[in-house]
Amino acid sequence: MLLLLMALCATAMAFKPGDPAKLSFPGSYMMDPDPSGEFTTLVIPIKRVSNLIVLEAKVDTMEGNFVLDTGAPYLVLNQTYFRDYPHYGDQDAGGINGDAGTVFRTGVKSLSIAELHYDRLQADVTNLSAIENSRNIKVLGLLGTKLFSKFAITVDLFQNQLYVHKLDKNGEIPTAEVLYHDPILKMPFSYANNAIIFKASVNDNEMWFSFDTGAETNLIDYRQAKKLLPTLQIINRSKLTGIGGSTFEVIYAKFDKLMIGERVFTNNKVIITSLEQMGKAYGKDIDGMLGCDFFGRAVFTINFVKKEFIMYTNKNE
Repeated sequence: MLLLLMALCATAMAFKPGDPAKLSFPGSYMMDPDPSGEFTTLVIPIKRVSNLIVLEAKVDTMEGNFVLDTGAPYLVLNQTYFRDYPHYGDQDAGGINGDAGTVFRTGVKSLSIAELHYDRLQADVTNLSAIENSRNIKVLGLLGTKLFSKFAITVDLFQNQLYVHKLDKNGEIPTAEVLYHDPILKMPFSYANNAIIFKASVNDNEMWFSFDTGAETNLIDYRQAKKLLPTLQIINRSKLTGIGGSTFEVIYAKFDKLMIGERVFTNNKVIITSLEQMGKAYGKDIDGMLGCDFFGRAVFTINFVKKEFIMYTNKNE
């Protein structure tokens, strides 16, 4: 199953008033990727495009921009550039706003992200033109969670750097490679079809959230939002037209208290819309999604082996 965003979107990226909503695609990843590379900590420059985290990578002979997207389970390729690749199976894509067309499964000979290399990968191919058109950038694809399943990654949006850490036998970043200290948040997470899931509370109401580096803002499902409305400050309402021509309403709001672990975050923004299709894609109902409005506040590390999420305040120079 694959999550894509549209209009920023196409796997869960962008969502703000006026942007189309995310999509979900059923399916499963048949095998774990087998990465290689001569490094202990790999440093990769980040290109910021609005609130998207964009990296340079190369698939076979084609090199260009890929979006780091923990809302996608694995590698997703843009149909515009990979339409002639072998088709190993088609599937229909759906979203909260209607039918979204078809994706197909394919295989690539290689993927390289700086000195990190993969051979013989499976990928889904779908239309990512909405991201390109809304942000005026050529996007070859999305880099999902499976690609980093044997690593920890640290994202520093203040320095525009992504660090890929090889781990020791205990699943920890080696002490000599630790770059950040003084964590403000450290908590476990679980997986739902390779999506990162953890509990949080909004104005003292406990909810299940996914963590999505491809989402520009936070999302809350309208079914949960009903009980929150008295505590929310409505900023505006938008009528959007879905892919199939249907219209739907989203509400853009603010709320005071987001509690994750023992940490309280204030002055939070959120889109209220339906996440029912996202839950079906994950195989688990979710109440919300945490995007750049949340993770853009601090440096963060995702340890995919230990299933641990950490936020930091400063770097050890």
